[in-house]
Amino acid sequence: MKERLTAMDFGIKGKRALLLAASGGLGKASALALSREGVSVAVSSSNLERAQVAAAEISAETGNLAVGLLGDLSAPSNMAVLIANAKRELGGEIDIVLLNHGGPPMQSAVEVSQDHMASQVNMMVMSQVAVAQALVSGMVERGWGRILMVGASAVSQPIPNNVLSNMFRNALAQYCKTLANEVVKSGVTVNVVSPMTVLTDRTRDMAAKNAEKKGVTPEEELAAREANLPSGRFGKPEEYGSLIAYLSSDLAAYCTGSNWRVDGGNVKAL
Repeated sequence: MKERLTAMDFGIKGKRALLLAASGGLGKASALALSREGVSVAVSSSNLERAQVAAAEISAETGNLAVGLLGDLSAPSNMAVLIANAKRELGGEIDIVLLNHGGPPMQSAVEVSQDHMASQVNMMVMSQVAVAQALVSGMVERGWGRILMVGASAVSQPIPNNVLSNMFRNALAQYCKTLANEVVKSGVTVNVVSPMTVLTDRTRDMAAKNAEKKGVTPEEELAAREANLPSGRFGKPEEYGSLIAYLSSDLAAYCTGSNWRVDGGNVKAL
């Protein structure tokens, strides 16, 4: 197994992080990357057992504190309890937060219903903002903090048949941009990190749905998509997590208000 490079000191050992929807995929990869840097992490999920399993796996690999917590994003009122539990389990204030949620159902602009929009806006926007607002004042008072959002290609360009992501991820990204300019003088940074061609369960699920519409197998759909990427391969979740860890570090203190793409050069624009 290739040894992990440890040349840089990120300056975040001993910090505490809360990561939403992080029992798997990019959230878990981000939690693992932070834990490797000595950060104590609280992994939340709508399924407590999954969160606890993920936390146990992270702690076993890094030897650092990782806890799994229940975090139901369907109602913003649930976030106060989640934050209180994270502070209690980690033993102090939260220094780093990753805003994240499960991927919304794929729908076109024509077919999306009012009910679907109403249910998804809580998870994708309202609960995320509630967490950021609850934690940012403490970060400002302490003169240090990191708020990161899991973005998507929808932040840069619309995703076909995924109108909910196109609408609500952009809404949260614009909130983060607005917040970034309000708190940067206080030592708090706010960034969006958008995975566009990173291979996760969500990527596979979307490929399966697109394959069904095209009359091909999911494997054929994934292979065709990968072959068309400039890099010739999908990104790895750990490559995404590494950028989260860097942007959380002291080394990135002047990086804020940006959308950082993890896409292997897939987006045509600069």
